[in-house]
Amino acid sequence: MQGQTIITTHDVDELFISTVVRLIQRRAFPNLRNIIAKTHSADIARWFPRLRTEAKSSLFKILVEEKRMGEVLRDLNGADIGEFVEETEPSVVADILHTMPADDVTRILSDLPDEKKTELLNLIEGATSADVERLLEYEEKTAGSIMTPNFFALSEETTAAEATERIRELADVEMVFYVYVIDDENKLKGVLSLRQLVATKPDTPLKALMTPHLYSVHTDMPQEAVARAVARYNLLAIPVVNSIGELVGIVTIDDVVDVIREENTEDMLKMAGTGAVDITSRSIFRNTRARLPWLLASFAGGLLAVYVIGIFEAQLEKIAALAAFIPIIMGMGGNIGTQSSTIIVRSIAIGEIDIKDTWRVLWREFSTGALLGTTYGLLLGGFASLFPHFRAYAWKLPLVVALAIFVNMIIAATVGTLIPMLFRRIRIDPAVATGPFVTTAIDVLGIFTYFLFAKIFLF
Repeated sequence: MQGQTIITTHDVDELFISTVVRLIQRRAFPNLRNIIAKTHSADIARWFPRLRTEAKSSLFKILVEEKRMGEVLRDLNGADIGEFVEETEPSVVADILHTMPADDVTRILSDLPDEKKTELLNLIEGATSADVERLLEYEEKTAGSIMTPNFFALSEETTAAEATERIRELADVEMVFYVYVIDDENKLKGVLSLRQLVATKPDTPLKALMTPHLYSVHTDMPQEAVARAVARYNLLAIPVVNSIGELVGIVTIDDVVDVIREENTEDMLKMAGTGAVDITSRSIFRNTRARLPWLLASFAGGLLAVYVIGIFEAQLEKIAALAAFIPIIMGMGGNIGTQSSTIIVRSIAIGEIDIKDTWRVLWREFSTGALLGTTYGLLLGGFASLFPHFRAYAWKLPLVVALAIFVNMIIAATVGTLIPMLFRRIRIDPAVATGPFVTTAIDVLGIFTYFLFAKIFLF
């Protein structure tokens, strides 16, 4: 409608966060408490990156007093969690952690220094402490480290009526999506849904209802693989077993969402060349240190490109028009190389391709590069032949730039495919390949190819 102002969700969020910041600055805590009471914990956690240290401290205290800190803590980033733990009495932190699920407590403690972790574990009492200690024994970023040990499992001989009654008595189980069936040795035998349970005759044993063929994961399976399995089989939770087949926990859908978000963020940061830690939580010095090595690789590649151009300096002096096409040839090659690398890294991450698919994927990207190279080679060659400044070189300059961009795009697609696959083969995270390594290699090879064609056809 003409003249109507459209207010987006982003605008509302910005206005809301700005209001919270002003309330803290004015120490209008009664108003702030009213807002906190009506706001979801995940939204409260989003306030913290916008706050200064003293404002965060004030908000921490209010959340503790309002008994909301436990809800908010699981959604904070590592830096803010560390800040809260450092400035809060250990006994208060322990009381908050005691109210949280064991898997969330494990995630929080795993990022803390060993001394602080030990201190808090000693203060946490009861079953939570024992569960957390067991989860901390598993390697980070595995199914064992992200699972919850509180699940609902019953014997094969249990009847539907007995199972229904047990569910009514539940108090300490985080979420009941499925009923897992175990034998006398606690080994996983099957699973059934709550719908199956309530829709059957009360005296039916679970072994007659259960689905014996179910997907489970081992405690040492990488969390990315766990997330892929949950997504592939459309599960709300997935059982975790140990080396002898005993059911030891479950990974629920909320943990899988956290894993997907964490892994995607980590991959994006690696692909950007800034490392695996969120740069918003770093100091300026740490931020600089994280970027420096990756930029050094680009810097070295740039120097190599300068050296290659220097080799063909004589040709460039004779035909200055060659310099006009350097940016577009390097830029187009870099773009297609980044596209290919991103596609391959994502496909590896979600399990769509593996090492055995290298030649199939390479041929696909090579062919794609050839088609794109043909298209843009004809376009760039046509431009060079029609532009008045370049007509003095007749058909030769258009041919050189057309061949250069054609070959460069093939090289870019090939390199962008091979480097991630090579990293995968030698067990290095392929996400690091889409940064300076691909673009630097493409720039050097593209410049060399361009001037090589120039030397062949123009001199």
